Amino acid sequence: MDKRTAIALAAAFAGTAAAQGTARPDPADPKAAASSRAVYESAFKDYRPHTDPQVGRWRESNEEMGRLKGHIGHVPGSVPPSPAPKPGPASQGGRP
Repeated sequence: MDKRTAIALAAAFAGTAAAQGTARPDPADPKAAASSRAVYESAFKDYRPHTDPQVGRWRESNEEMGRLKGHIGHVPGSVPPSPAPKPGPASQGGRP
């Protein structure tokens, strides 16, 4: 851990310690005002259930691949050719 990280952590812990030292109302006192800071918010409030994607008909998919003469990566011209390897000891089977 570097010096800046240690100083930042020390400052953060000092701040939380100071915040804990603030006066809190006595929970046994019936006249004490209730804290309104704690508000429950469900972790699932924005939850959307999973839905399976619409699956196409296999016959139509096969006909499309036949029309394209292959699928991605196999269609001629769809993927640029990779560069040729540079000659050197590794490409000749020897050790560097």
